[in-house]
Amino acid sequence: MYFEEFTEGQIFTTRSRIITPTDIELFTSLTWAANPLFLRDESAREKGLQARITPGAFIISVAIGLLYQLGLFDHITAMAGIDKLSFRSPTHPGDELSVQATVSEKRETRSPDRGLVKLAIRCENKTRNTVAFESEMLFIILKRPMQP
Repeated sequence: MYFEEFTEGQIFTTRSRIITPTDIELFTSLTWAANPLFLRDESAREKGLQARITPGAFIISVAIGLLYQLGLFDHITAMAGIDKLSFRSPTHPGDELSVQATVSEKRETRSPDRGLVKLAIRCENKTRNTVAFESEMLFIILKRPMQP
């Protein structure tokens, strides 16, 4: 989507994705985030959790990927920030996540070819009927090219 196509209050809902143990293992391997809480159920249970958990950074990445599937970022130039990030509940292997994004702000920039779009993000864990995380994300989006 181009900057002009976003309107404040507009709501987008993604399809869902199931988090697999392999997803978690690949992510922790790529990032070197080899925390036993992410890799072993026994370690998680020792810390009072039901089973191993999914790294928060991976959940954020999945949420952004789901939003990409909607075409929201076809004309993105950058993610400018993540604010008010709050993880609400753990995500375990086998959990199904989806995202709801609401355009909370849209504004011009000094650059005539782009603008800022802020999305209020709510990542929902459909398996557990909980919220995995909430945040505000700010994106720089290109404007539609001027016709000659």
